[in-house]
Amino acid sequence: MMSKQRWTGPVDRAMLDRHSLIGATTLVICMAISVVAAHGTTLKIVVAVLGVLAELGMVLGRRVLPSPLGALGATLAIATGLAITLLAPSGLGSVPVLAGTSVLPLRLPAGPVRHAGVGVVSVAFGISILVVTGSPAGLLAGVGAWFMADRSVEHAALQAERDRAVALLAEVEASRQALQEAAAVEERSRIAREMHDVLAHSLAGLSVQLQAVRAIANREGSPAVLTGPLDRAAELAREGVQEARAAVGALRAAPLRGVDDLKGLVGGFPGEAHLWTTGRARPLRPEAGHAVYRGVQEAMTNAARYATGSPIEVEVAWAERELRVAVRDQGLPPGRALSGVKGSGTGLASMAERIEAVGGSLSAGPAPGGTGWQIEMRVPV
Repeated sequence: MMSKQRWTGPVDRAMLDRHSLIGATTLVICMAISVVAAHGTTLKIVVAVLGVLAELGMVLGRRVLPSPLGALGATLAIATGLAITLLAPSGLGSVPVLAGTSVLPLRLPAGPVRHAGVGVVSVAFGISILVVTGSPAGLLAGVGAWFMADRSVEHAALQAERDRAVALLAEVEASRQALQEAAAVEERSRIAREMHDVLAHSLAGLSVQLQAVRAIANREGSPAVLTGPLDRAAELAREGVQEARAAVGALRAAPLRGVDDLKGLVGGFPGEAHLWTTGRARPLRPEAGHAVYRGVQEAMTNAARYATGSPIEVEVAWAERELRVAVRDQGLPPGRALSGVKGSGTGLASMAERIEAVGGSLSAGPAPGGTGWQIEMRVPV
């Protein structure tokens, strides 16, 4: 019997794709309106070509990581938008201008270069609206473009801080959990010492005393009605000593997390994370389950560091003889920067050692069939 369950983190990945699709569709509709507003077949063709170039420019500006090419794409969208505004005043050429203006400052280095680029675009947009409307008030459109560019930069800065906060929260949560478990182990050890020093010693002393009383009863020829309860009491004392020692050993052993705890781990992740489970769960050694849990935790923390803002997929697949767990990210999203949070550099090696110690294997590398990184763990069941 096969089962498939999904646990979704706090953010819906489809929302990001939906926003991109809405933006592209809106730009296409605006360009279609501009084509209709153009007079004459030749002008319609020219506006249509400019609309295609504007769409291409926005794709380059938003989706291509290298800043020079992204800046070129945003500039292309702005230039074609200005041209459409002048050729088809009744159209919506201002839309690609404003869209490109929101992207251009993110692709230019901060400082004089960014200010100069945004200033030139704002002046050009204000003049184009002035020419179209014939009113000096059209220059205010340039001010609006400047404010849009400024808000775009602020939004990008807030997004970068949020990404850094997510990475730091992932680090803090892992550290908090480790400290919590260490405190629990220390408390369990303290209780174990108390049980060993008090309960176990007391039971052992009681057992010795009962054996001594039994020996005296035998020597004095006591009847079975007396020696029988003494034998039973001595046996109970011996069993109590063994059980106390077993309890002390169990308390001293550190509590282990397992595959069942992955739902809470993924659900508590501060970023976007999803858990998929397929197959029927099978018996797994506690040490192996703990190694898998720690591996997933480290893999998710690494993804938050180096693929900041990317959704994380955790797949748990049960088979007849092994458990396969894969943690995959989608790579650094376009236009996003690394969180800046650095790891120790030994996380992957520690994961591999932990998994290999329970008879499993670990592989890491580029995710198959797409961008991003994948860490896969396999342990026997």
